[in-house]
Amino acid sequence: MNYKAFLKGWGILAISLVLFSVGIPSAGHAAESGNFSGTWVANGSRVEFPFSTDREIYTFKLSGHVSLQTTIGGKKNYWSDCVGFSDTVDGAVARCVWKDLNGSEIYVSLKSKPLHEGGQVVGTIVGGSDHLEGLSGDLSFTWASFSVQEDSGKSMIMGQTLDLSGSYQLP
Repeated sequence: MNYKAFLKGWGILAISLVLFSVGIPSAGHAAESGNFSGTWVANGSRVEFPFSTDREIYTFKLSGHVSLQTTIGGKKNYWSDCVGFSDTVDGAVARCVWKDLNGSEIYVSLKSKPLHEGGQVVGTIVGGSDHLEGLSGDLSFTWASFSVQEDSGKSMIMGQTLDLSGSYQLP
């Protein structure tokens, strides 16, 4: 038996066990935070809910493109899908998913006064998937244009914002 080779093997094993127990820095994602700005263009449909003669209530679904000037999680472009509820008295709430081309998602909660051109919207980033897990932050924008078109009993909505901005933290 070759004792030098035997002792060398045990030495390598001992060093490996020490490094494993102490921990070696992993190649994970570093914490990231910052500010972002950009534009958001969306369109979709709304369905009126009969409620009262002095209130207009409807649900809506919007899809579109979020184009950022700075990155969140290394990406500037996201495709958005939102569902929401709007009341001409109480305002609107929406939940949105922004998805990048690799499938990573950002989850956004929005609220505003009733939806209209010039209407201010505020939101909270409430999480993300994949490398964006744990993402948090705030955002706001103003609808630079917002329109509703009625055609054959269907309501189509379109909106564009030029002042989307916010801040985020990624653990």
